[in-house]
Amino acid sequence: MNLVARSGETVRNLRQSATAAARGMSANLSTWRRGLALVVMAAPRIVVVYLTLVVVISLVPVLQVWLLRLLVDGLAVATAVAEGSASTVLVLAVLYALTYVIPAGLEPIQRTLNVWLEDRAVAATDRRLMDAGMRLTDLIQIERPAFQDRLRLVQEAIFFLPRLIAYMQMGLGTALTLGGMLLLLARLHPILPVILVVLSAPHFFGEKRQQDVRYQSMVDRSRAAREMRYCARITTEPAAAKEIRVFGLGDFFLGRFRSRFAKAYEEMRRVRLSHLRVSAAFTGLHALALAGGFWYVAVQARAGQLTLGDIALYLGVVTQTQSRLQDLVFWFGFQYEILLHLRGLFSFLDQAKPAIALPPPQQGRPAPTEIRRGIELQAIHFRYPEGTLPVLKEISARLPHGAVTALVGANGAGKSTLVKLLTRMYDPDSGEIHFDGVPISMYDLQSLRGRIAVLYQDFTKFALTLRENIELGAVEPGEDGLRVEEAARWSGADEVAGGLPQRLDTLLTRRFQGGVELSGGDWQKVALARAFVRSAALVILDEPTAALDAEAEYRLFERFRQLVAGKTALIISHRFSTVRMADHILVLEEGRITESGSHAELVSLGGRYAELFEMQAGRYRN
Repeated sequence: MNLVARSGETVRNLRQSATAAARGMSANLSTWRRGLALVVMAAPRIVVVYLTLVVVISLVPVLQVWLLRLLVDGLAVATAVAEGSASTVLVLAVLYALTYVIPAGLEPIQRTLNVWLEDRAVAATDRRLMDAGMRLTDLIQIERPAFQDRLRLVQEAIFFLPRLIAYMQMGLGTALTLGGMLLLLARLHPILPVILVVLSAPHFFGEKRQQDVRYQSMVDRSRAAREMRYCARITTEPAAAKEIRVFGLGDFFLGRFRSRFAKAYEEMRRVRLSHLRVSAAFTGLHALALAGGFWYVAVQARAGQLTLGDIALYLGVVTQTQSRLQDLVFWFGFQYEILLHLRGLFSFLDQAKPAIALPPPQQGRPAPTEIRRGIELQAIHFRYPEGTLPVLKEISARLPHGAVTALVGANGAGKSTLVKLLTRMYDPDSGEIHFDGVPISMYDLQSLRGRIAVLYQDFTKFALTLRENIELGAVEPGEDGLRVEEAARWSGADEVAGGLPQRLDTLLTRRFQGGVELSGGDWQKVALARAFVRSAALVILDEPTAALDAEAEYRLFERFRQLVAGKTALIISHRFSTVRMADHILVLEEGRITESGSHAELVSLGGRYAELFEMQAGRYRN
């Protein structure tokens, strides 16, 4: 009974292994076809011409060894018999010479086509990655370190994809040549091709195993590679150049680069040595097979079974067969390496989707052009996905319509996190945010964000012209928001433009020739204009005056109150000169709203707000 049970268990295990292997092979073929389709669709006509050249160039070696046989036998006949066959020998010699000339003439064309295919395939893949990036409509994945590690591998896969055609050419060409050689070798003895192929089979499995190990090693080293790239880049980036040099940080980052490299290199060295040992062992096996083939040809020649042409033919066939088999193994390894990278690329493309809950297509509500009932936060609780402690705890508050609400609190209190929730970069773990009495999760996301204008504390300095930096804030060209010139005037960016060589059309970066760099305060005015150009129902400014002087701050706030008249506005600031001008103030401490009211009410309350205000005001009195 035990023997029967064990036999049944063995059969089940074999079936499961076979099923898993079949699924793996099916998945690999699907990935390969998908990658190939991506390359082909990038330039279908070029692919057809390219593959035609591959077939022609690959069949030439088979024709070459056959012509060599005919030529050697023809020479023997011409020498022994008469001059009548000289013309035939001449024709064979010309044809044989052409087998060298034709590939030499076609290969430059093939290489040029391959470069064109690579360029188009990279561009097509970049477009798909950009599209996938836009499908990540929130920050839940993007802000995770593991996502950045994975993204590095995906970015490397972009450069593996174009090689698919080149390696397919290598594989197809090698297979065609090998097939022809095996057919010729079968004329010598039918079992010889089988023996050579069987002897090469273990090398295929060994190469697959080595590529799996190498790829996993690359995955494990992804963070170290990102740190190395950061260290190499930071010493030459304009944004960090001053501090790197003033504080003498070059040696620090060089040392960190070396330490990360040493650890990664040791792992790479171990993997490569292992691969080298395996390859050396199989190369020896190929050498034995080659020697065996030569021995068999010699035996047949001694027995008088072969002509001189046959000897030349089969020595060439044995050599090329063994060489092509080895090439095919290496091609398989390259192809499998590409397959592993493509698997990661397509997995990324397929999984690039919002992590927040969105309404079904065409069922999301359009966001209101004006928030009449205000914004309500109801018992909001939030913790970052990889965090251990909550950032916001039971937040309940109201942002009234037509009023400016200020949010104050110490660093790390959760102010910027609240902005991310209001713009649906994240969703709360519990509780709801209502716009005009409707949960924001019920609104169409694009429509909702189209009615929100935001100046983030860490706003982006786009390497574009001043005009383009402002225009980016508009949802659509020609929408009912302010014109660029008007937005620039409201924010003070018009004064910045007045001092630039091409005014609004000046390039704001020194990355490219002819561009200029702005001061922090001037950049803040440009970012403010980008927020003001939008026709928004909710305006959020996170530290809008951090880089402005007192006069610019005052003038900005006066214009801001006019600009947001009839809208809902939220200002986050550490500067009480800005905060005190708000209609309503919320105090956020350790993730909770602890005080709310006007400036006068909170000062008279004598709580945390009054303490913070007195600390800041006292500096000016002293």
